[in-house]
Amino acid sequence: MFGDKFYKRLDKLEPWQQTVFALALAERMYPNYQLYSESSGQGSAQVFRHALDTLWQYLTERGSRLDLSAELEALEEHIPEPVKEGHYGAYPALDACVALSCAYNSVVCRIGEEATEASHASVGSVAGFLEMLAGEELSDDVLYEQPLMNEELEFQVNLLNQVSRPRDANEIGAIRQLAAQDGVSNLGITLSGD
Repeated sequence: MFGDKFYKRLDKLEPWQQTVFALALAERMYPNYQLYSESSGQGSAQVFRHALDTLWQYLTERGSRLDLSAELEALEEHIPEPVKEGHYGAYPALDACVALSCAYNSVVCRIGEEATEASHASVGSVAGFLEMLAGEELSDDVLYEQPLMNEELEFQVNLLNQVSRPRDANEIGAIRQLAAQDGVSNLGITLSGD
């Protein structure tokens, strides 16, 4: 299912579905950002968490008046610069920021490619992590044999099926719960607390 067929379905999602899809991936990658922030002293897990919570609130509470552009601007100050920082954790943290920015952009700008961009960021994050562990670049065949990559692809297919249902605050809440994965990220990183 993953590949062209998957991305064709993703591109056909309504704007709110694109937002939920990208936001769910950002939620799932939150522990990666939190670990980066805690271990490097850079970024702000609190700002990232607040941006996540604010957009979930926007999606589930009718008539909520929130300045989403201000939230995105606050986040931008805490986006890592991996090459400059020289800290591996900055790469998955950056991918998490890309997914979260895609979620915000799908509300503010509505280009229509935000879910696809967030998907690529999450898959790329897993691929980069597996290559870092292997100490070398891995072929697609080798990457797709890895359990962590298979979990990522299965998660995204499951997520696409979830967001394809009719809009409902309870359903969006269930997607949020699914994405939180009891605090385990797409890289298998688990952190306690916020």
